[in-house]
Amino acid sequence: MKIEKIGSRGTLFTFEEPESLLGEYSVYLIEGSNRLYLCDTHLGPRSMDPIKEHLRTQGLDKPLVIFLSHSDWDHIWGVSAFSNPLVVAHVFCARNVMQRGPLELQRYASYQNGDVTLVRPHLTFDSSILFADDGVEFVYTPGHTDDSAICVDHQDSVLYVGDMVEKPLPSIGWHDLEKYIESLEFIGEQRGQVIVSSHSGIVTLEDIEDNLDYLRQSQEMVEEQSPEADEDRDHLRKLYTLLLYEDAIANTIGQGFDYASFQRQLWQSLDMDYLTSISSLLNNVDYEELKLALESFMVEL
Repeated sequence: MKIEKIGSRGTLFTFEEPESLLGEYSVYLIEGSNRLYLCDTHLGPRSMDPIKEHLRTQGLDKPLVIFLSHSDWDHIWGVSAFSNPLVVAHVFCARNVMQRGPLELQRYASYQNGDVTLVRPHLTFDSSILFADDGVEFVYTPGHTDDSAICVDHQDSVLYVGDMVEKPLPSIGWHDLEKYIESLEFIGEQRGQVIVSSHSGIVTLEDIEDNLDYLRQSQEMVEEQSPEADEDRDHLRKLYTLLLYEDAIANTIGQGFDYASFQRQLWQSLDMDYLTSISSLLNNVDYEELKLALESFMVEL
């Protein structure tokens, strides 16, 4: 593990291959005057052992706030490593942890690093929440997912952006690409002296511009109706269609929406194993067949 000091009170912990099954991955710790703030928690309790050891050896025993930048499994599985933290996230993240989390524990079980217990965030926010006495703020920035948020360290002018910015290209996990673009523009306007990404370490304003260019191109790709598409465009079109219909189905059903049931019924209707990773499922399904299955699901509601 690489440990790097950032600014006057930040520490960047970077998991490197082969210790991380996801390749390079970073979590970020801020030592506030009154609390410690840990941004994301990797793949499970064992992943957090080096962070806990750092806290012990440095004598850092202040109350711990864990900020979840979004609800993806590789960000939330290590929460249970800590005793009595205050877990903070966007309100949609709290919903998604419990709605999607159980299935993702099964679907990505091989990545679990220790015995994972899902922990629902204790404190949620809509647009932002400020810990004024420490100069730390969490701000809603939907885009990578519908529940994405960033951490702003106002004292050091450091932004922790989770998966909102990646090199060389952004990761799309929500269909509203326009919102993603707006959020990235907002992040760029903050002019953070340091910008930290979960999967890409320290990123730059140039990286944000590259991400924006790709998202604008992606908007054009998904709007095209051409029956022929190269491999990358075909995958994007399938992902976008799945995310679009999933959101529509969830909104139609409302509070009774069961994510695991939806996934199971959808992929079994296509004679596919719903516990396979989403990426693999999309790689092996025909676009028109996927769209027809989603349309059929909607009609039957």
